Amino acid sequence: MSTETVLSDTMQVVTFTITEKSAKKGNYAVPIDQVKEIRTVDAITKIPKSKSYVKGIMNLRGKIIPIIDVNGKIGLSDSKLSDNSKQRILVADVNEALTGLLVDEVNEVMRLPTKDIESAPQSAFEANSYIKGIAKANEKLIVLLDVSRFLKDSADDIDDAVSISPQLTKAQTNSESIEAQTSEPTDELESKPAIVNNDEGVLPEIEEIIKQETQN
Repeated sequence: MSTETVLSDTMQVVTFTITEKSAKKGNYAVPIDQVKEIRTVDAITKIPKSKSYVKGIMNLRGKIIPIIDVNGKIGLSDSKLSDNSKQRILVADVNEALTGLLVDEVNEVMRLPTKDIESAPQSAFEANSYIKGIAKANEKLIVLLDVSRFLKDSADDIDDAVSISPQLTKAQTNSESIEAQTSEPTDELESKPAIVNNDEGVLPEIEEIIKQETQN
């Protein structure tokens, strides 16, 4: 990807919102170069006996990717899949492995001054192990997630879920079978198109697209 996350003394990130246990909205961010695209909630096939934050898998143009609830994984609360028009999936790309991150709402693209990013406080809470830093922008505290660690830990749980589901393992090698499963209305939501595709050359347009969406 030609656009770098860090330019001189700033870090470019995508910010999003998740609802914490207190029902308060928390502001989070991930580096923009680790976001392949931003999607509305697509058809998701549930994984039997999986952990609550593993929402299932989806077929992304013939490639099967897992969907992880950010809220549930970091131990705040479990998000419910719904037709909420603001709910989004960030398709994260780390080491050429794609994972969908379910969030309540995508807010904007911004540059955070690296000097303003402080280290996460030491804590026994699981959530803090995924925090890369904390910054203040527009009078809000923004938590920067360590996407690489987050996805590594999540991948272990996904492997466990897949290993106990022969039907799912077979489906991963057959995109057509996934499409057939996602036609059942009780197991998934309606498939919807991508909002932002972060392929090379598209990055300069992402902020404007997100602004237009949040105004609707």
